Amino acid sequence: MKRILLLSFLTMYALGVMAQSLWVKTVSEKSGVSFEMPGKPNLRNQDTDKISSEVFSLKDAVNVFGVVASDFSKMGLNFTYSDPSEYYKEMRDASLVSSDAVLISERSVAYQKMLGKEITYAQLVGKHEYTYYKRFFFRGNFIYQFAIGGPSRMKNILLDKKNLYFNSIHFLDVQTKE
Repeated sequence: MKRILLLSFLTMYALGVMAQSLWVKTVSEKSGVSFEMPGKPNLRNQDTDKISSEVFSLKDAVNVFGVVASDFSKMGLNFTYSDPSEYYKEMRDASLVSSDAVLISERSVAYQKMLGKEITYAQLVGKHEYTYYKRFFFRGNFIYQFAIGGPSRMKNILLDKKNLYFNSIHFLDVQTKE
């Protein structure tokens, strides 16, 4: 029995390592961030007022992935020296703007010496419920949003990919624009 459990664990571990080895690393010097997704994401540059953003998105067979890196340097904001609480609340509320979106949980997460926030919410997509995980980080002149979502009925797959995805996020040293 112990051998079967050990063999099952090793097989699952090997499959997880193989699955992550097929993921594609994306590095953005402009936004000072790198991350991995299970394919090459689409990149769209977006300018709104004084905010310039890079928007990365990918949809695989089951899940959707997204990164938004917004540069607030033209507005004179540097989150190293200011409290991002109001910005976080606005972005959290904007994530839940759909009438059927329901906030499931909200918690603080740490990355190195940065404090971020993570929300989990659900909403209907067509006739199916989807669960989304979104992390927010405030670093230098940037606000970063990392999101992953998928069918709630396939939550185990979603959680596995969420862990791989969120653990692949790294911030580059050259990031603050003064």
